[in-house]
Formats: sequence, structure tokens, C-alpha cells
Amino acid sequence: MHPDFLVIGAQKAGTTWLQRNLQAHPDIWMPPEKELHYFDEKARLEGGLLRRLRGDGPADRRWRRQAKSRLKRSPKKLTAADVAWDLKYFFGRPDDAWYASLFELGAGRITGETTPDYSVLDREGVAHAYRLMPHAKIVFMMRSPLERPWSAMDMGLRIKGHSWETLGEEKVYRRFDRGRTRAMTNYLRTLENWGAYYPEDRIFVGFLEDIHFFPEELLRRLHDFLGADSSAEYRVMTRKIHSGFQDTMPAKFASYLAGSYHENLKRLSARFGGYASFWLHCAERLIEEPPTEDRLPYPLYESHLWNEWDGAKDVAPQSGPLSTVRAASS
Repeated sequence: MHPDFLVIGAQKAGTTWLQRNLQAHPDIWMPPEKELHYFDEKARLEGGLLRRLRGDGPADRRWRRQAKSRLKRSPKKLTAADVAWDLKYFFGRPDDAWYASLFELGAGRITGETTPDYSVLDREGVAHAYRLMPHAKIVFMMRSPLERPWSAMDMGLRIKGHSWETLGEEKVYRRFDRGRTRAMTNYLRTLENWGAYYPEDRIFVGFLEDIHFFPEELLRRLHDFLGADSSAEYRVMTRKIHSGFQDTMPAKFASYLAGSYHENLKRLSARFGGYASFWLHCAERLIEEPPTEDRLPYPLYESHLWNEWDGAKDVAPQSGPLSTVRAASS
């Protein structure tokens, strides 16, 4: 009963949009709670309910946030199955059997879950997932390294009622450079770690730009990859989720990230072409000619940089199995 697929990230690369659309497909079942965090957190948890209630670790705080959110639901909308799943998830003792039991309601359908933190698992963590589900399919969404760190930081600050101005410019740069932020944006490391166990034809690589430009084509490709009926009729959600309230980003932060990720972007562009080449184009333009304006249109595909990029308007949808995407860029 372990899931048939995992959406492993990246954070702030459209995974919530993807989750909502996959949940809506009649052939697919996903848990009511996004981000189960089994392989990165719960597999190593110690202690029981009292620890979850009183503990100050990231997993304890997440447990309380998720429980609080679930308790806010209207009782009229709850089913017996919902209540049973919640009791199992929040009060069960995490282990491999517990994790498998979370997908029992999806029997007869394609099952999966979304936890973006799986993108930063080390080889040992990926090996654990592989031991349980060697035939699973892996879905990894990518977003420009010039945008993802800013988007994640901006959302985190807004949730707490703050802004980068209250944080201070130097602290923003330090957050961009800290290890977790870098790891979340090191897509090649993610693909190397997961690719050490799963072959390329079982890894689907998606790009945030396809959610904007070609959402239905992206979903059709993903349905085909997962073995779901790509012709099934259901309502595709096209609106953005967690997109933020700003349609610009500070130009100085975009320029800083351009310099910070330039070498990484060269490797991404060489491997994937397409949108990754656009990311590299943005970085090199920002490095060569630092913008004179204070803010840039955001995401960057809505800026003048997109129109500057040769062939930008002719980009075909490129999300798909890793083996296909790599062959297309060759």
C-alpha cells in the first residue's frame, strides 16, 4: 500500500497547484494532508503524543500547525473516513507500516503524496524510500534559482507579518546563502541523489513556466507518466496558489542571486536547455548590466528579459520524464 508516486519538490515551484490538480483526477488518490514529511522527519521521530504537544523541534511544531488547521474544518464536511485518517495520522506512531496505512483509502487508484522537503534528502533517506517503493515514480518541479529563494523567504516573512525591509538587507543575503536555502535550490544534487536509485524514465521533471504557459499540456504529460487517463474530464485549476501579493521583486536581490547561482545555471542550461536557458540568460543580463530600476517584474518571465531571450516565444512544453527532457535538450 505504499504510494505509487512522490512529488518531491522543489519548494515554491508549483507543488501545491500540482497537488490540487492531481487530487481532482478520478484515477488518483492523495492524502488530505499535503506534506506528510515521513522520510525527512517522521521516520526518525522519538517520543509520543506528549512530545508532539510540548516539543520545540521542527516536526513537533509542524504537527501542531497541521492539527490546528485540520480542527478548523467544518464538522458538516467531515466523513467517517476523514476522521479515521486524521486519528491515524496525528496519533499513530510513525513507522513504515504506519506510512503505508495512510494510503489505504486509495486502494484501486494511483496513490501519491507531496512533500517538497524530500528534494533535500541525502542518499540514506532516498534509499529508505526506495526500499519501500522501488517501483514508485518521482515528480520534481523546478523554478529559476533567481526566484525560488526570494519567493520562499518572502512567503515566510509575510506569514509572520514581516517584510524584507523589517528584516534588513544584510540578513536577506545571509538567508539566501544559508545551507538549507542552497540545498533547496541545488536541483542537480536532488536529481543525482534520487537518480542513484530511480532510473530516468521514472523521474518526471517539470518547470514552473509550464504551469503558467501550458498548464493543461503539463498535466496531460504528467497523467501519462503516472498511468492515469489523460483524457479524463475534470476541472483543471489554472489560478496560481501561494503566489504572493507582489508582482515585482527587488532588483538588487535578483542581481545577487544571479551572481550566486551563475555557475549552477550554466550546468542546468547545458543539461536541460529550454527554460533553464532562459534562467541563465536572466542571470547573465543581470550580471552584465545591473538594472537601474529598484524592482523587476516578477516572475521574471513577465519581465523584458523574456522578450529579449532568443526563441522565448517559440518554447514548446518541455516538462516530462527526465530521459525525454534530456533527449530534447541534446
